[in-house]
Amino acid sequence: MDIINEHSGHQLMESGNVITLRVVGFWTRFFAFIIDLLVIAMSSQIFFRLVWPSGLETTSIKSFILINSLFPGIWGSLYFVLMTMYFGQTLGKMILGIKVVRKDGHPLSWLTVIMREVAGRILAQLLGTYLGYLVCAFHPRKQGLSDILGDTYVVYAGANKLGRLVQIPADPAAAK
Repeated sequence: MDIINEHSGHQLMESGNVITLRVVGFWTRFFAFIIDLLVIAMSSQIFFRLVWPSGLETTSIKSFILINSLFPGIWGSLYFVLMTMYFGQTLGKMILGIKVVRKDGHPLSWLTVIMREVAGRILAQLLGTYLGYLVCAFHPRKQGLSDILGDTYVVYAGANKLGRLVQIPADPAAAK
């Protein structure tokens, strides 16, 4: 759908079979991502210490790589996929009042979430640069690479905020 270049009014406007939502810009998404990274780092350390209280029987360098790279990567992927699939938002997004919606108005599906949260994040973090996230700052509908790949928007969840509007079809499943 096209952007409505309006900077005032209500967050959610329903007219006929279309819902108008405000898309979230780069900085709000950035802060939500930072909160999520803190949640992943702290929870993975707690979980790792519960599973292996004495640490791994290996060199300190291998332990450091495993504890700080591999394990949070696996846990982080699960965190983003499961939170987005079941709640439409991660803890960082919940705190900042934003959520993920599909462009076609349907509920999030496993395929959509995996494309967005796994394949999209791999591309966005290509070579450890995180440059793929900057696309959101310049995209007219404030979509990052993960949103483009998953056909999603990140929108404000019910708050009156300034920003660009997008229109998505009303949830066809809700009409049944």
